[in-house]
Amino acid sequence: MSRNYRIVSFLFLFFLTLINATPHPQFNGNRHRHAAAVTTVVAASVTTVIQGNGNANTNGNSNNNEETSTLQNNPNPTGSGNTPLMTDTPTTGTGNGKRGLAYNSSSPSLSVFANTDITWVHDWNSDPLDAPSQFLFVPTLWSDQSPHSDNWASLAAGHQYLMSFNEPDNTGQANMKVADALTAYKRLMMPQRKSGVKISAPSVSSGSGNNEAGIPMGTGWLSSFLEGCNDDTCQADFVSGHWYGCPSGTCTVSADLTSFQNYVTSLISTAAGRDVWIPEFQRYGDVDQQKQFVQQALPFLDGKGEVKRYAYYMVADGILTEGGGGVSALGAAYAG
Repeated sequence: MSRNYRIVSFLFLFFLTLINATPHPQFNGNRHRHAAAVTTVVAASVTTVIQGNGNANTNGNSNNNEETSTLQNNPNPTGSGNTPLMTDTPTTGTGNGKRGLAYNSSSPSLSVFANTDITWVHDWNSDPLDAPSQFLFVPTLWSDQSPHSDNWASLAAGHQYLMSFNEPDNTGQANMKVADALTAYKRLMMPQRKSGVKISAPSVSSGSGNNEAGIPMGTGWLSSFLEGCNDDTCQADFVSGHWYGCPSGTCTVSADLTSFQNYVTSLISTAAGRDVWIPEFQRYGDVDQQKQFVQQALPFLDGKGEVKRYAYYMVADGILTEGGGGVSALGAAYAG
């Protein structure tokens, strides 16, 4: 046996010993949890979304379909620990960086939106699913409850932006009192901000008045939250709001556009100098009416310096895509 061969053999045995000494992956019930895998929450679609119909809305024009969540093991882990699940620097997109996509596990492939003005994506959760790496993925902590908050620190690490609780002012969504949201926000979101991540205040609906539980809705809820989140223990880098038009498209496109512009203006005012995101908005009605709305809403959003990102609801056949997963006429008008 040559001296070189003995050295190679020794090194092989040495590394084999190290590998065997590494703790084995753990098991959780019937789920195999490999060290590189992540177990997280994905948004589940509902029949009305898949069909692309105008969805009945409740609690102040808030859509209650997209964020119903189930626990799912990610079969194709793309990162763990402090490694971002997606790139935080979009490599393509010809727009101003504002335009994004809202999607879930039932959405067609986002790859059909390559070479458009789309630069970022979100799915109301922390798993990017199969989103192309060319898009910036922004995780969301849907609520402070399990399974949403499970492993949040590791799943959120390494990203540039994070969104917090989904419509806490809506009893059909995160459903949180301001005081409870502040406590959870300090515990779950602020540690991420201290590491350099920009974090959002909870995403509120476009509702007004009080919900069924007597909790203020929309910018009223957000204003109370920001009043309580104004010291070293609690800060929000940007605010986030959702908007939906008249149910079943009963208002004219012009009336819905005015309503939308007023909501965005109110959100900017409530933000008090913070950046504004609109990661979920939609005008109900047929595709032609939605297309008219989008063609007028986008210049408004792009012209507002305070608005940094927005996403039309959503990547689904009958809305931004059509049968077979291609881009629809509405999707083309939106994506550019």
